[in-house]
Amino acid sequence: MSKGQSGRRSADRGPRWLVLQASALLESVATANYACYGRTGVPHYPAAAPSKPSQNGTTLCVELTVSDAQGTVRLACLDLDLKNLEHSERQVAWSGYDPARHLQVLWVWDFFRIQSHVALRAAVPPKGEVLDATWQGTLDAMRATAPGDQIRFEVRSACGDIHQVHTVEHKAAEWKPK
Repeated sequence: MSKGQSGRRSADRGPRWLVLQASALLESVATANYACYGRTGVPHYPAAAPSKPSQNGTTLCVELTVSDAQGTVRLACLDLDLKNLEHSERQVAWSGYDPARHLQVLWVWDFFRIQSHVALRAAVPPKGEVLDATWQGTLDAMRATAPGDQIRFEVRSACGDIHQVHTVEHKAAEWKPK
């Protein structure tokens, strides 16, 4: 085997991901309330408002759907737990992983820019690996997603339900970390 072939073969190894991203205007009232007060909601009179973010908001349970422009659901995660990665005055970042779908979800609430950003990342298996129906369905749904489709997050909260819609501008792209 020549040196060039060896380098090419090692470059084929390692994880590959199918990535779908979108941004939208942030539903700022409900997300800000959740970021400040957590799942228990806005305190009512006569309780004093906490001076720092609540610690009980470290897990966010969401319904995530990806649907086409006509509303047909391509992908649904109806009980996905997102963990709090970062919490500052300017932004809150949430991350979760669905092992059955091999799907990582990152959702960022950017209060400074009043933006919501989402990235869905599904593991692409090595060539020749046989996939189960759930994993294959996730990859098929992400590959079928097109500009104009929507990624929706629904969160039930005492702070006010969050209904965040992101319109997809670009098809999913394959990505491999260096």
